[in-house]
Amino acid sequence: MSSRAVENYLRALYEIIEKKGSARPKDLARNLNVSAPSVTEMLQKLAELKLINYQKRKDISLTEKGRKKAIALKARYQIFLKLFKMAGVSSATAYADSCRIENQLSAETVSKLVEFMERLEKTMLCKKL
Repeated sequence: MSSRAVENYLRALYEIIEKKGSARPKDLARNLNVSAPSVTEMLQKLAELKLINYQKRKDISLTEKGRKKAIALKARYQIFLKLFKMAGVSSATAYADSCRIENQLSAETVSKLVEFMERLEKTMLCKKL
């Protein structure tokens, strides 16, 4: 399994837990539009990596390590989503493109984009005042 897939599952799991308070394998399958066996295989891998606590027929929880990584992944994703929406990209396309691009860029590029977005938002806020 690719690290991109690991990151997509971890971020999706975090978002489900944030929204519902807990997550089950069927929630992930529905959210990511994948089969139940694919989810089970990835959950076992995430547990081996010590990113989640997973036992069959029980809710899935993130370890502290998994939670920190998921929060960082979500922040990266949000930067791209915000940038695309500011550029006028439709919500559906912005979401799909953000998912694709977030795992492809270096930490340096992401960091610089975060700084750029913060400066841009400050500039826009100053102009509104």
